[in-house]
Amino acid sequence: MKNKLFLTSLVAMTVACPLSSVHAESFPSDSLMQENKTYESAATYSNMGAYDGDVTAVAEYADTLYQIAAGTYLPAASEGITASCPANSYCAGQTDVKYNETIDQGLTSCPSGYPNSSTGASAQTQCYTACTVSAANIAHATAVSGNDYYGTGADTCAATACENGYHVLKDNFMIVDTTPLIPIDYAKSGDGYAYVDNYLQIQNKNLPDSGLTERFTWAVNFDSGTVYGRATYQNYDKTGAVAAFADVSSVRNGEMAVEEYKSKLTDIIGATKATYMANLVKGLIDGSKTDQDLTEARYILFPDEIDTNYNSGSSMNAYCYCQMTGYKPQGGELSSITDTPWVFNTTCTNHNTCTLTCIKFCAETVYGSYGENNDIFRAALFGAKSFVEGGTCEANEISITWTDATPDDIAANNAGMCTYGGDIRTPVKAATIPGKTFKGWKFSKVN
Repeated sequence: MKNKLFLTSLVAMTVACPLSSVHAESFPSDSLMQENKTYESAATYSNMGAYDGDVTAVAEYADTLYQIAAGTYLPAASEGITASCPANSYCAGQTDVKYNETIDQGLTSCPSGYPNSSTGASAQTQCYTACTVSAANIAHATAVSGNDYYGTGADTCAATACENGYHVLKDNFMIVDTTPLIPIDYAKSGDGYAYVDNYLQIQNKNLPDSGLTERFTWAVNFDSGTVYGRATYQNYDKTGAVAAFADVSSVRNGEMAVEEYKSKLTDIIGATKATYMANLVKGLIDGSKTDQDLTEARYILFPDEIDTNYNSGSSMNAYCYCQMTGYKPQGGELSSITDTPWVFNTTCTNHNTCTLTCIKFCAETVYGSYGENNDIFRAALFGAKSFVEGGTCEANEISITWTDATPDDIAANNAGMCTYGGDIRTPVKAATIPGKTFKGWKFSKVN
């Protein structure tokens, strides 16, 4: 009898304290019942709309809204994982995009007449067609190279051959916007970075899962993906950037002539870049250029291939360079990026600390820790801007030998030379010969 009473009491206790009551909740004010819930005492007419019989609970859904970064698109049937914009298209980026099972979103073909673009193009102005002689409109050109970009895109047309009497002169230099090598907004700061120093110690700021293992490597995360790269410092200026900027102040202050500056640079960085820098300094003096143009030239004019021997610096001054090596889109796989330039970053004033500061500078500049210079540096690193050498057709110079005229009479009218298609100046007078009347000079043409 005692056993029976004990069992009955146990059953009563179980009924009085059901396990599900522990998770009971009040019925939601918006009437949207969530998964795996128990709503306590909620089976009422006000909640269900019925006192008896059958009722139906209809599942309601809201559209998930996706954000598409410029240079990428959302493939059909993709739930938020974007892809790099394919060649011959452009992807301007979109906000609040809904799922579509059959249609790619954010992807637009390049316009008729400008059918080409590089992978990752983010604007219609990055669509192009090959330059033609007529479209390039370069005086006296008979052949051209480069691309003619749609609308306001910066054309890179350059003369490669000229009409008789003219020669190609590569003096049309410019920094132009190009398609970034990776589809990210390079003007926006990252949200985390990591780097591995010379002692294989990983340093990270909000990027603990970067996957970095090699010394002198870095990674920076952006909305659309993570950029990977490496750093090196050398004991001499590989690109000539330091030399190009060493005397800028002297020229601006009138302590050095522009032509002396140009001549000094030519042996170090070549005639093309020396000419560009000389013209840039002239612009700083007359106000047509700004200090931002000077900063832009520092990063974009001097990317170069250098040896990859890390930590070769051995003097008090060493020079830090950064290179991009890979990109991993959000939710995607890491892909290597090859043939990217080493971009000058900064000068390290103490060799002993360069092993630490160079890789730190690369990571933090890409991340966005140094004001407006971040954008300019990253534009060079990511390939969003580049230095273009253009060719124009310039008239040939022709030396003239005048017979029966003295050097003084030739020089007095600057008659010893002319340019093709230009004026011909004659000596101020011909020699007086007894018994002869001067009729004029006639060119002895070479067949």
